[in-house]
Amino acid sequence: MNIKLNTCVSRFAMAAIIATMGSGVAHAQATEDAGKAAVPADNGGNLGDIVVTAQRRPERVQEIPVAVTAFSEATIRNLNLNDAISVSKYVPSMISQHNAGLATANSYFLRGLGNTQSAATFDPPVGTYVDDIYVARQNANNYAFFDTERVEVLRGPQGTLFGRNTTGGAVSIIMRKPSDRYGAKFESTYGSYGRVTSKVSVDIPVSEKLLTKWSAFYIKDDGYLKNITTGEHLNGETSYGFRSDVRILATSELTVDLSGEYTKNTGTYFGVRTLPIASSRFRTSTTPVFYEAATNMRTTSCKGDPVNILLSTGNGLCLNSENYAASANVSWATDAGTLQGIFGYRKQDQGYINNYSSGTVNKYAGFILADRIKNDQFSGELKWSSELMDGRLKYVTGIYYLQENNALQTAQFSGGTTSYVLATTRANGVDYGVDVRFKQKVETAAVYLQADYELVDNLTATLGARYTYEKKNLDFFSSDRFLNPAWNHGAAGYTSDDVRAAGIPLSQTQKRVTPRVALSYKVNPNTIVFASATNGFKSGGWNGTNSVPFQVLPFRPEKTWSYEGGFKSDLFGRKLRLNGTVYLAKTTDLQVTSGIIVPPSTIVSQLARNAGTLRTYGFEWETMYAPTKRFSIFVNGSINRGKYLSTVLTPGVPDASQIQTSTIPLRVPKFQVAGGATYKVPVNALGGDVGFSGAYRHNSPYAVAALNTAFAPTEDFVDLNLTYDHADGKWGSSFGVSNLTKQETITANFISLFPGDPRRFTGRVWFNF
Repeated sequence: MNIKLNTCVSRFAMAAIIATMGSGVAHAQATEDAGKAAVPADNGGNLGDIVVTAQRRPERVQEIPVAVTAFSEATIRNLNLNDAISVSKYVPSMISQHNAGLATANSYFLRGLGNTQSAATFDPPVGTYVDDIYVARQNANNYAFFDTERVEVLRGPQGTLFGRNTTGGAVSIIMRKPSDRYGAKFESTYGSYGRVTSKVSVDIPVSEKLLTKWSAFYIKDDGYLKNITTGEHLNGETSYGFRSDVRILATSELTVDLSGEYTKNTGTYFGVRTLPIASSRFRTSTTPVFYEAATNMRTTSCKGDPVNILLSTGNGLCLNSENYAASANVSWATDAGTLQGIFGYRKQDQGYINNYSSGTVNKYAGFILADRIKNDQFSGELKWSSELMDGRLKYVTGIYYLQENNALQTAQFSGGTTSYVLATTRANGVDYGVDVRFKQKVETAAVYLQADYELVDNLTATLGARYTYEKKNLDFFSSDRFLNPAWNHGAAGYTSDDVRAAGIPLSQTQKRVTPRVALSYKVNPNTIVFASATNGFKSGGWNGTNSVPFQVLPFRPEKTWSYEGGFKSDLFGRKLRLNGTVYLAKTTDLQVTSGIIVPPSTIVSQLARNAGTLRTYGFEWETMYAPTKRFSIFVNGSINRGKYLSTVLTPGVPDASQIQTSTIPLRVPKFQVAGGATYKVPVNALGGDVGFSGAYRHNSPYAVAALNTAFAPTEDFVDLNLTYDHADGKWGSSFGVSNLTKQETITANFISLFPGDPRRFTGRVWFNF
């Protein structure tokens, strides 16, 4: 126990030492740099008040009984948070990483709840929202930040106000609205591995009542993984996007916000080559070699049919993803309250080829996935918020509807002899293991109400509930790609009739109520204490990408109850902020996926199923100290524990591939800490401020494979930065390094071990007009 205590103390000490080196790392809830999301302190303090919508209405983050970490526009820039996955670095109890390929995009884990599969038959437990619009598919969650106003990360179930698929929490991204003044912002970076980024945003008010904003971004990265077989570089990307926003101020009460967006991403994400020696550091049967890959398969374009591309060119290792989005938010403020209509549409087309077996010369050896994915969704919500009883009762209520239409074509290959004949082409040396095609339709409707009532002065009770109706229909259809004389359809595919013949239903309906109860007490104007009990659920689904119809097993919804107690306080004239949360969560019918071989198949596949009951508990803290406007320091962190209380046996799965009560839950580091600081020095000779930065992050080891076949090691990351800001705020520059200590880690294990980012140097300039 003393050893563990001394280790924790040493981590805190190291965080403090690094932080006092000075940092451009300004925490989102902390400084005058909090931008438009912050309200300046009114009592001479140096901590600003960031306003969030975690309870679906604007409120000071320090006054709500919700565990939420928020990042302002300035903080996103200062912390170099380029996309949604990067916010996890500074959020207690959160781990976010790419899964085994860019096609799976973000894998959010909050308090031990997350997912490592992106097929539409498996939903994520941490919901992503852009301008209050739910992004249903995880493979669309790799959201690049361009002209973002703030990001809010809500920890714990959010089933009452945010709905299904938020058992772990929610990530809410709010884009900046058009300004009533002409202006432009430009930022560009250049760094290691040929990484170039550019962002631009232009505000053009057409009139007092019609405001517009036009934004774009571009990312080019050569990749940090060297393929020693072909000489190519892997794990790079080329991405770009455009967004337009229109704000119509029809009257003083009626505001209409419209937006349209297009983003495109191409790239690769490949595992490192390994040596046939067991690694105690990563607890794997092989040892990874950073940052090298070895495959005879070359990169190519995934534009078109990935299977035809693979078989006609013999190449793969690619991702092509195109995303379209449109939204409308109509807000009508009346004397009685505010009515909002929130409508959104999103569409994604994606092609994907990846050879997961690094270390082979035969380009077809090992395991190859070639997927074509199409997702589209439409959602609509009517929300009413108001106050009664002279403000003692505040409430928000609404109705919600979402429809998804998803299609997947997934083909799996491995080296061997030719088993089947392509309708037009023979592919020599390739076995076809799976050629599954399905379409899925999801419809969900909900009604919700949450009210805050001040029982007596400073004591407020929160009571809310959401009723959700959901229906899913899944339809498999035959493949015309491969022929098999014994079947009337494709060799490795199957139809809905085949699945039903195995006794498996292809329709699921859910009707659930997810309540929330909370109490908060305002000790003084700058301190509250709170306690809450919150429920959430994640949709059921199917093991939809399996090679045989009788293993398209359905799984039940995941349900979580979370009990929390905490405090939020600003002390010493609002120079010191201390926030803390204790939580205990029990999740029944936990859903997991793992890559295993399920007989009679001989090919590895991702098996999705219910694992059992998971209990997690811990303590999270967020601290900030800003004695002056030029210096601030923060230390955030968490202590977490997770354990399977009981498990569920999956029929047909070998004992060695079953989840056991002794299995360590995924991505639950026992200890996390992230610290940093900012110190700015006025330099009159340069006409501006020079800032010094340092940040430190630590994670204790945690499992990255559901069956504990791989672990991330102890992680210690150090980032340093030097900045210059001109006094008039018109321009600035910086030079920094991330992962200074060259920390080597792995983010996922599916056939290969997938590496985290190496050390990077980056220079940046920005201009405001």
